[in-house]
Amino acid sequence: MIRWFWMIGFLLAGASPVEAGPLQVVSESLSVEHTKKRIQFSGDVRLSRDDFELRCDRLVAFYKEHAGGELQQAEAYGNVSMQQGDKHGSSNEAVYKQSEGILILIGEAKVEDSEGTIQSDKIVHYIQTTEARLPQAAGEDSYSAIKPEGNESSSPDGEQLP
Repeated sequence: MIRWFWMIGFLLAGASPVEAGPLQVVSESLSVEHTKKRIQFSGDVRLSRDDFELRCDRLVAFYKEHAGGELQQAEAYGNVSMQQGDKHGSSNEAVYKQSEGILILIGEAKVEDSEGTIQSDKIVHYIQTTEARLPQAAGEDSYSAIKPEGNESSSPDGEQLP
């Protein structure tokens, strides 16, 4: 079986060497559609940078041609999982937004670490801080708390959570 290893300029653009190492993608196959400014990776896809790794069945990367081929975003489909340090997560789909430094897990999303677990239809994982949050609806105050088993958590105003 041939595995593709892809590490090119458009995927590296936008991150200084001080901030992050090179972004790498490994897959069983790939196809490039220059007219649509996208590359599709298929078969046991692994996108990684430093201590962050995203795995999926299929990854579609969109790039900006006018910005030297800078990665705009990547969409992951099928058996999506992520790992960063002791934090790991899974979902049906995910969107990686390089300029914002976030991974949005979508559909049966779950993120776990030594502090506990978050489960929702959508979770935002901040790659630089390794923080995971539930997205806030427009105009609403909201918070999320990770509650390890056997420990009680409280809200920001000190109220006990169930």
